[in-house]
Amino acid sequence: MRIKGITGRHIRFLLAGSFLLAAHTLSAQQGSVFHGGFARMEEAEKSWYIDPTGKKVFDQIIALYHPVTTTPADEGGHSLIVTNEQETMFLVSSNGKTGIVTANGKWLLPPEYDTIELKWKTYLVLYQQGKMTYADTYGKLLLPLQFEDAGILDDAHFDVKTGGKWGIYSTPEKRLLIPAIYESFDYCGGCGRKGDYLFAQKNGKWGIIDFDNNILMPFEYEHEHAFMRSDNWVQCFKKQGREVTINLKTKKEYAAPEYTGMTVTGNGLLKVQKNGKYGLISEDGATVADFIYDDITDVYDETASGPYLRITQNGKTGILREDGKVIIAPSYEGDIVVSGEYFIIPVDGNYNLTDTTGKKLLAKDYNEITTLDKYFPVPLFKLKQKALYGFYNPANRKVVEPAFFDIDRTTATASGMDLLEVSYQEMYGLYNAAGEQVLPVVYKQLDGLLPGLVAVKKETGAGVYDIRKKKMLIPATYHSISVSAADTSLLFVSQNTPDGGYKDLFFNHNGVKVPAPKAPPVIPEKKSQLLKKETANGEYPLYGYTSSTGKVIVPPVYDRLLVEKNGQGFLAQKAGKFTVLDKAGQPVNKQVFDDVMLEEIPGYGATEVQYGFPLLCRTGDTYQYLTATGNFLPVKVTGIVAFSPYGIYGIPGLQ
Repeated sequence: MRIKGITGRHIRFLLAGSFLLAAHTLSAQQGSVFHGGFARMEEAEKSWYIDPTGKKVFDQIIALYHPVTTTPADEGGHSLIVTNEQETMFLVSSNGKTGIVTANGKWLLPPEYDTIELKWKTYLVLYQQGKMTYADTYGKLLLPLQFEDAGILDDAHFDVKTGGKWGIYSTPEKRLLIPAIYESFDYCGGCGRKGDYLFAQKNGKWGIIDFDNNILMPFEYEHEHAFMRSDNWVQCFKKQGREVTINLKTKKEYAAPEYTGMTVTGNGLLKVQKNGKYGLISEDGATVADFIYDDITDVYDETASGPYLRITQNGKTGILREDGKVIIAPSYEGDIVVSGEYFIIPVDGNYNLTDTTGKKLLAKDYNEITTLDKYFPVPLFKLKQKALYGFYNPANRKVVEPAFFDIDRTTATASGMDLLEVSYQEMYGLYNAAGEQVLPVVYKQLDGLLPGLVAVKKETGAGVYDIRKKKMLIPATYHSISVSAADTSLLFVSQNTPDGGYKDLFFNHNGVKVPAPKAPPVIPEKKSQLLKKETANGEYPLYGYTSSTGKVIVPPVYDRLLVEKNGQGFLAQKAGKFTVLDKAGQPVNKQVFDDVMLEEIPGYGATEVQYGFPLLCRTGDTYQYLTATGNFLPVKVTGIVAFSPYGIYGIPGLQ
């Protein structure tokens, strides 16, 4: 028995569908198997593709891609792009033109374009007779095919070129918002928030306009695409070669020699130096901090942000809020660390903690103070004195004085309770965030079992402690304890036996011993399966097929039976010949075949195959396409070619 695979295992995407473009019967020397809806024909070094009726639909598959969908734009005007890996679209050519077709045979874009490209894996770029346009990956045109060139500003706006000049086209409004009178545009589409203005060039100079074509800044600047923003601060202009920062609201320019060292902070404030001192200007153009500081710096790392800035004056540091209020006067030597609404301040080589009023929160200073906020939803601070650690909860002003070798997160949990694991001399216990001890520091090991229950170990063995009731539920005398896999409402306890073995016990969550849970039955799966019939004299068995209820679908009379995975039917072999059966076990056609062409060859002992109709079957030197209704396509071939002309590399992705 021989079943041929002809396209290579690298061709992963199948095509399906129906096109009615030509009505004449085709004759070809060679053909491929159908992949869903298409098969490739080849004759005299020319090739084309046919649909399931045998009619030509296009000449060549050029590339494939996966379409994308976009979520609605957020407040910043940005959308989330989601690739639909389960869908495949194909770029095809026909009579020298290109189009897009779906995997189920639907034309997204008819083959009438000179070229089609994929941009940023999000948009299709279509070219036709010197004009261009964009479409989404499902073929929907986003602007008319009438512009010489176009660029994408955001999800709704395109800068378009017509008559040698540039304007702005709105997809939602389907019109030019800004006439094509400019030499070039620039826009901050990837900024933190969507901009409501554009950088435009006119007569060789750059200015700023809004989307109603109102001039916000005159055309008198040089511009490069760098330091782009979308707020009131403009830092991408130069004037007569000098760097300049502009506030769009006030129209004020900040430039040397009066202003230097200009940077915009993460808070949207302009840090600028005047007369050798630094101050802050808000996005609205108001002076937030006078020019009296030696430096103003960020207090946050890359993982955090907030409203505070570090100020330096006369070698001392303090904290300034973004609205200009001095939270901590610059009176400390060394850096101040911000954690939420609390500040770790240096005090004579030690550290203390203050709130937003600048008031010290701790009665004494400590060698080191760090945050525990990384692990806990409430603000907690780890206090170090010499080699020992404690902690402080500013919510209830509770101090647990340093008495432990370490304080860290724990696997133990309890509803409504944040827990910390403390250790001292290789013994472990638990505290809650309020500073109360919930488990004495007398255990060699702690492991969270369930909310409120902790497995503990002592020299005498393992037990269970109830955090809420603050008592032992199961004494620490057992070998091991875990949650029962068979019934999570029970605890599985392993007990040592005198002979060196183990005994299994079960306890409920109240610490009461209960019988072992009963194992659930294993329910046999009912499925259709091959029916095997042994033959006399040690000959090979015969095969058939039964339904899940035992009904015989195919009687056991075949030397081999291959089941189509998706329920199309069966390939039955008898005396070296193949019969194609439908899903009811009846022959699709009375003719038997010498061979059946498949994409993948079933391995030895395989009982399943995958195929679709029309099915390429061979009788002698003639190949015919058999349809699901038992008819043959008006196409006969005398040889086989791969579905993809790209060989083992498969169809390339659209770039």
